Amino acid sequence: MSSLSGKVAVVTGGARGIGDGIVARLAADGARVFALDKSAPDQRRDGVAYLETDVANEASVAEAFRTLDAEAGRLDILVNNAGIQRVGLIGKLSFADFNNVVATHLGGMFLCASEAVPRMVRQGEGGVIVSIASTAGFVGLPGRGPYCAAKAGIMGLTRALALEVAPARIRVNAVAPGFTRTKLVEQGLADGSLREDWMVARVPMKRLAEVDEIVNAVRFLVGDESAYMTGQSIVVDGGWIVQGIPEAPDWLQAAN
Repeated sequence: MSSLSGKVAVVTGGARGIGDGIVARLAADGARVFALDKSAPDQRRDGVAYLETDVANEASVAEAFRTLDAEAGRLDILVNNAGIQRVGLIGKLSFADFNNVVATHLGGMFLCASEAVPRMVRQGEGGVIVSIASTAGFVGLPGRGPYCAAKAGIMGLTRALALEVAPARIRVNAVAPGFTRTKLVEQGLADGSLREDWMVARVPMKRLAEVDEIVNAVRFLVGDESAYMTGQSIVVDGGWIVQGIPEAPDWLQAAN
């Protein structure tokens, strides 16, 4: 892929999981990376600036971007990855928990894009925004109402924003991962709201995604290789959401 040398990137939720993988990949490919996260990283990547930031808080996001201005003076890539999970049934889940999930995923995308877009427009050189959505934006997951709503919202906002900024040569896309070995999935496995055998049984490729497989899709979208793509959501899920029959009989499976 084309080099990212000279590019400045912001990655939210960059301290661990998919976010950490994205940070590592963009930095390895030459970008100067600023990782925004409420938590400190488990392992600091060389050359990466870590900024303690709550993407659901307007003042916190504004402060992070002021630091970016002072230290880098430009912005070429924004990856909205920050997210949290709260599991509970509607009627039992608190409104505060619902709001926290939506504010982090969808509100965080809005706040960071609101800071990024004017900077990219002023530079006059275009830019790229990629947001992490989810297959949960396409299908329903019991107990994860706010997460499903927020991820569907990210894809909707991606389409609207792509139209707004296309004349400024800013591209806006999303990646929608399926079941991936991340902290959020591990949390679900630990609390019993997810079961690995249940997940694998519903994925035609019969395994969960590895973090690097999601990172690869993000890397494609931030690079010149996707220069004519905008407003799209790329699904990376091993075929989960396209299947009409969760358990096809042997005679309907090509491998047999």
